[in-house]
Amino acid sequence: MKRRLLSVLLATIVIAAPDAVAQLKTSGSVTGGGIYTDLKSMNGFRFSEYRDLRSGATLGADISGESETHYLKFFGENIGRDDQFLEFKGGQYGIYKFTVYNNDIVHNLTYNAITPYTSGIGTNNLSFAGGAATTNTANWSRFDYGIQHKNVGGTYELQSSQNSPFYFRATANQKDTKGVRPLGLTTNATGGPMIEVPAPVDYTTTDASGEFGYATKTLLFSVNISYSQFQDHNDTLTWRLPTQAANLTDQATLAADNRQWKLGANAVWKQLPMGSTLALRGTYSTLNNDLPVRTTYRTAAVLNTAVASSPLFSGDVTHETVSASWTAQPARALDTRLYYNYDRKKNDSTQVVFTGAGGCDINNVTGIAVAPASCTTEAFHYRKHNLGLDLGYRVNSQNKVSAGWDYLDTTRERVDFDDTKDHKVYIEWKNSSFDMLSSKIKYQYLQRRSNFLLGGVNPAANANSFFNFYVKRFDLVDNDQDLVKIVLDSNPAPLVDLGAELIYKENRFKNVVLGRTGDQREELYLTASYGDPKSFRVSAFFDYERTNYDSQHWQGTTNAALTPTGGPPSTAFLWSGKVKDKNYVAGLGADWPYRERLKFKGSLIWEETDGTVDFATNAVNFPVFNIPAYDSFSKVALNLSAVYIIDKAFDVTFGYAYERYKYDDAQLNGYNYTQSGNYLSGAYAFPNYNANIFYINFKYKLQ
Repeated sequence: MKRRLLSVLLATIVIAAPDAVAQLKTSGSVTGGGIYTDLKSMNGFRFSEYRDLRSGATLGADISGESETHYLKFFGENIGRDDQFLEFKGGQYGIYKFTVYNNDIVHNLTYNAITPYTSGIGTNNLSFAGGAATTNTANWSRFDYGIQHKNVGGTYELQSSQNSPFYFRATANQKDTKGVRPLGLTTNATGGPMIEVPAPVDYTTTDASGEFGYATKTLLFSVNISYSQFQDHNDTLTWRLPTQAANLTDQATLAADNRQWKLGANAVWKQLPMGSTLALRGTYSTLNNDLPVRTTYRTAAVLNTAVASSPLFSGDVTHETVSASWTAQPARALDTRLYYNYDRKKNDSTQVVFTGAGGCDINNVTGIAVAPASCTTEAFHYRKHNLGLDLGYRVNSQNKVSAGWDYLDTTRERVDFDDTKDHKVYIEWKNSSFDMLSSKIKYQYLQRRSNFLLGGVNPAANANSFFNFYVKRFDLVDNDQDLVKIVLDSNPAPLVDLGAELIYKENRFKNVVLGRTGDQREELYLTASYGDPKSFRVSAFFDYERTNYDSQHWQGTTNAALTPTGGPPSTAFLWSGKVKDKNYVAGLGADWPYRERLKFKGSLIWEETDGTVDFATNAVNFPVFNIPAYDSFSKVALNLSAVYIIDKAFDVTFGYAYERYKYDDAQLNGYNYTQSGNYLSGAYAFPNYNANIFYINFKYKLQ
C-alpha cells in the first residue's frame, strides 16, 4: 500500500509537467548537525515520551521551487529519527495540487519494565517454564513498553481549468502501529490477584476518500465518500496463569477489526438577502465488524462455561448527522446566527445473552439481592437535537454586546438517565473605549435537567437497590453551572504589551447523596512583553489553575437511613472526599540580535502541579487519613541558543537545553512489583529525570 501510493502520486507529477519542473527556481535551506543527550533516570520514558532526542546526527530541509505555472516544496525534520516528518507538495496553479507525506510518531510508555514471563513478549502468547511464576523479580525478563506509528499518505486535487468551478479531491493514508502496551488482567474471576502483562500492538489502519465539488463566489456544493479499515493482527492474547503450578492458560480479547463507510454532502449559499449565508451539511456512516463469541473463562484452576445465544457477534452501528447554519446582518450594527444540529447513533449489533455464567451483576436493577442468572450485552443508542441563536450588536465603534442561547436535547440508552435537556445562555461585552486598554467580559449559565430512571427503587431492599437509588453520576445529573471569563489587553507604553485572562467555573450538582456533589475551577493567565524584535525583546507568561472536586460516598453494610452503624469504631458510615489540584506554569523568553551576524535566544519554562485529597466522615471513632502525595509533579525546561551568520549562504547554531522532572504520587511512590500478591511490571513507575542536551546545527541556504 505505501509503495504503491507513493509511486502513483509521484508518477502523476512527473508525467503532468516534466518541462515545468525543470524550469523551477529553487530556494530554501538544508540543515544538518548533531545532538548529545546526557540523561539520568531510572525510567526515562517521560523525557522521550513523544520525541526522539537520542545522541546522534540530525537532518532537516525546507526547499521550494517555483515557476510562473508550477511549484514544488519539500519539508523534512528529524529525518532518520523515530519522530521524522517528510512532506512533498506541489502542483500547477489553478489546475492541480498534491501532497505526499510520511509522519512517524513515537510513544514511549516505559523503559526497563519486567515480567515473570520468559517467552512470547511482544507476541500474543505469553508463557514461562516450570511451576508457578517466581516472585523473585531478579529472575524476571526485561523489556520496553512503547508504540511506534508510521503514517504514509497523500492528497490530490484537480480542476479542469483555472476558471472552472468544478474540482475533485482524493486522499489516502495508511498507518502501521506496532509495539507493546501494558494490560491489566486478573488471575481470578472474583477480582484478584492481578497481573500486568505486555500486550502486543500490531494494527493497520487504512483510510481513503474522494470528494467532488462545485465552488464559486456564491455557491459551494460537495459530496464526499470515505472508507476506513482497522485491522488488529492479534485477535486474542493467550497468557499462562502465574499463580498456578500446572500449565493453565487463559485468553484476553484484544482490539477487534472493523470497517467504516461514510458519505457526506455540503452546500453553502453566499451573498443572499441581508448579507446572509446558508450552510447545510449531512453525513451518514456505517461501522461494522464480526468476531466469534468466547464462552469460557477461568476462575483460578477452574474452567467455567457460559452458554451464548449466538456464536458470532456482528457489530452494526449507523451514525447520521444533519446541520444547518444561517448567518445574516439584517442591520449594519447587528449580526445574527441561527443553527441546528441533529446527531443520531443507532446500534443494531447482535445482542448476546449469556446463561450459566454463575450470575451477572451488570446494571442489576431488578431489586433482588442476588445477581441475575444471565447477562445481556447492551446496545448503546442516542439521539441529539441542538438548536441555538447568537446575536451581536455594535453599540458604537468601541462597544459590542453579544448574547446567545443554546439548547441540547439528548435521549439515550442508559440504565440511570435516558433523557437530558441542556439550556445554555451567555452575554458578552467587548470594549475598546480606552486607548491603552481593551476588554472582554463574558458570563455563561448552563442548566441541565435529566430524567432519573431509578427514583422508584426501594433503597432498603438490598445493597443493589441502595446504590442504584442514591448514586447519581455527575456526567448527566441535574446541574447548574456558572462561567465567568474576563480578558484584558493593554499597551500602556511604547513597546510594552500586557494581557490578562480570568476564568471561573462552578458546577452545582443537584440532589446528589452519593457521588460528586460539585466542582469549581479558577484560572488566571498573564502575559507581558517588552522590546523591539529588531533590537531586543523579552516576553513572559504565568498561568495558575485551581480545581476542587467534592464527593460523598458510603462505606460498609448499607442502610437506607444513611446513619453510622456497628458501634465505635463504626463499620458502616458516610465519608466525603475533596480532591484539590493546583497547576502553575510560568515562562520567560528573550530574543537579542547582539550583532548583525550574531543572535541570541533563550527560554525558561517552569511547571508544577500540587494535588491533595482530604477526607471526612460521620463515623464514630473511625480515623481517616488525607493523601498529601496525590499526582503532583514539577518540571523545569531551559533552552539557550546562539546563531552565528557566516555569510549569505551559511549559518551555525549552538544550543544547550536542560530539563528536570519530578513526580510525586502515593500510588507509585515506593513501587513494589509484587505488592499484595500481584505481579506488576513497572509501567509508568520511576519517571523522574534530569537531562542535559547539547546540539549544533549548520544551515545552508540555497541561492
